[in-house]
Amino acid sequence: MKMILAMIEPQKFKDVRRSLANIGIYNMTVSTAMGCSRNAAPVKERYRGIEQELYLFRKTRLEIVVNDDQVDAAVDAVADAARMDIERDHGIIFVYDILQAVKVTGERGAQIVQVRPE
Repeated sequence: MKMILAMIEPQKFKDVRRSLANIGIYNMTVSTAMGCSRNAAPVKERYRGIEQELYLFRKTRLEIVVNDDQVDAAVDAVADAARMDIERDHGIIFVYDILQAVKVTGERGAQIVQVRPE
């Protein structure tokens, strides 16, 4: 099993979710994060009359656990759906090994993580 951690632009979440559903992946954890990169130019905003440069940008963090045979398809689905036509970074995807999956009910193994619709 592998965990795919993707940091994407929030407005691309629906496209990414749809793209993953098209290949049979529905389970994921989604949260909001803030991120920055060396390529990102700061955004200037005014707050109470004072101009500030912001270096952190809102991102959507996706955590998706898949079987080994689904990794390439899932990464491609996320990357293709999250890509944007702008100059700054669109996001990043990491792939981690998962050593074990255990539900709080005691069930164990890869079958508890991904349920493929029939």
